[in-house]
Amino acid sequence: MFAILWFLFIASSIAISLVWLLDHNGTVIITWLGYEASTDILTAIIIAVFCALMIFAFSYILARILAMKFPNLLKIFFKKSHTKRLEKLVARHHQAFDIMTQLMLSLEVADKKSATDLQKKFVKLIKNPSLNNFFLGKLAFQEQDFLKSSELFAKFGENKHAKVLVLKSKFKLALQNQDEITAIAYAKQILLVKRDSFETATTLFALYKKRGLWQDAKALISEYGSEQFKDELQKRDMAVINTALAFEAYQQKKFLLAIKHSNIALKAENNFLPAQEIVLKSWLKLGFTFKVSWKIKSLWRTNPHLIFAEIFDLMNRKSSAKSRIKAMRKLADLNKESALGKLAVGIVAFRAGAFQAAKDYLNLSLLQEKTYRAYKLLAFAEKALGNDLDCKKNLIKSEMLSKDDHYLCNSCFHLSSKWSAKCTSCESYDSLEWNS
Repeated sequence: MFAILWFLFIASSIAISLVWLLDHNGTVIITWLGYEASTDILTAIIIAVFCALMIFAFSYILARILAMKFPNLLKIFFKKSHTKRLEKLVARHHQAFDIMTQLMLSLEVADKKSATDLQKKFVKLIKNPSLNNFFLGKLAFQEQDFLKSSELFAKFGENKHAKVLVLKSKFKLALQNQDEITAIAYAKQILLVKRDSFETATTLFALYKKRGLWQDAKALISEYGSEQFKDELQKRDMAVINTALAFEAYQQKKFLLAIKHSNIALKAENNFLPAQEIVLKSWLKLGFTFKVSWKIKSLWRTNPHLIFAEIFDLMNRKSSAKSRIKAMRKLADLNKESALGKLAVGIVAFRAGAFQAAKDYLNLSLLQEKTYRAYKLLAFAEKALGNDLDCKKNLIKSEMLSKDDHYLCNSCFHLSSKWSAKCTSCESYDSLEWNS
């Protein structure tokens, strides 16, 4: 209140003085070196005030320059109090720079407590909004307060480096909220702005795997190289990803593309069963029965599997029961040590309606290896032959064994008739194995 009254008093005094001066304005004559200048008093006062202000401004700038460059010389021309003030200002800035160095080092090693304390000291010494926002943003990012860090970095406007920091904050926030679709979108933006952001690329690769985006995952590997993902890229990932792509192509009836991806998968892992299954079925769909037959026989000699027998029988579905059984027997004879051969013949005989032959071969396979599928089919064969008691006995025996005719998830033990890169039940990646 007193300050307002004081201001009004001064303003009134100046106004009254100006009015009085205008009413009693006189003339001023200046004579110098033979020259004479004449003007009124008001104009002379205005010129004098302007000259005084110019002298003051020039003196102030000169004092500032001398304070920084020649502090000792300044003491000769100016008062000690002003010099000390300037010296304190310079000393405070030097101290702030030392603290800023320590702050940056503490941020580098993620010492959050020290960084927070140093940031508070720095703000007391230097009031710089840009530096303050940067350090607060870095601290918020390390403390995983990504919403706050994105807001602070956004204050830098169109700065391209600040944009990357904003995107990274939003990317981390999306991951924190388990919003994988948004996280993928931000990760793509980060890589567009800063391609060498390898940490983002590896996280994006993991998200692609989790979401089943096999084309995108493969594109990322092609762009950055598999070496970049050596920690994230598991041994079978190339096989799994390409097999998933092959499976999609097969479902879309793009059989040549399915073969291409399957072959890449088999280069990564020679005996990857799902890839072998897809490539054989694709060749069969294209009409290359001879090639499929030759390949299955080659595989059966070294690595017999019921899936190969299933595909082999597909080629002979239109043949008579006798011809189908005979063809499967020839395949089984290529590896007589395996119990799968007799089981495969028994399965074909059962499907062809030759129940007595099915019973004989299933019993022979059970002598070598007792399996759920053999007992189950034997029970149905006995029932078809009218032997209900034997049917019940074999059903009881089959229940004592685990199912072996499906893919089994290692995580949740879900059974699936078809392979997929992700379990349809628990969505775990690369967990399906043939339950044999």
